[in-house]
Amino acid sequence: MNVRELHTETDLFRAIASGNEKAFETLFSKYRNKVYTIAFKITGSEELSEEIVLDVFLKVWLKREQLPELEYFTAWLFTITRNRVFKTLKQLAHRATDRPITEEEEWLLTPADTSSSLLLEKEYRQILQDAVGQLSPQQKKVYHLIKEHGMKREEAAKALNLSPETVKRHLAEAMQFIRTYCSYHLGTYAALLIIKELL
Repeated sequence: MNVRELHTETDLFRAIASGNEKAFETLFSKYRNKVYTIAFKITGSEELSEEIVLDVFLKVWLKREQLPELEYFTAWLFTITRNRVFKTLKQLAHRATDRPITEEEEWLLTPADTSSSLLLEKEYRQILQDAVGQLSPQQKKVYHLIKEHGMKREEAAKALNLSPETVKRHLAEAMQFIRTYCSYHLGTYAALLIIKELL
């Protein structure tokens, strides 16, 4: 990284620390794929990796005031990602054994989440509904069956007489549109909260 790039990224961190969501969106776009790749290599799951990406960047936003002071941002981001991946794996292990999680374990395994109160906001719900309303007819059907009725991809494919791969594509396109729409109307941070709730 040359001096100019370093200077630019330092300015970006300062802007994010002051609450600039456009700057945060730039950071998200720049590092999203790196976080996803790390998560996917370990979990092997697209859905889990997407969830980890959102959790990681929610944490970055919540800790944004630290950004200008960081000497090695990439290492810091990797540490957050690694910790979130292993928390996810621990949660999956507990579910697999059906052993109840103790209160102490729940506190350790569950990331800080401020989404509950925010997602109750009427404006957020309305924007999400507006986004869903603008999906194509087929995307909307897939979205409703999987995200609102809890169907698995194969079940939705059978119900709609489509192949699982087609359903997967429609759902990916729908989630991408919803993310973009919510980001435009609410800012990247709020959009991340909404998409995380949908996963």
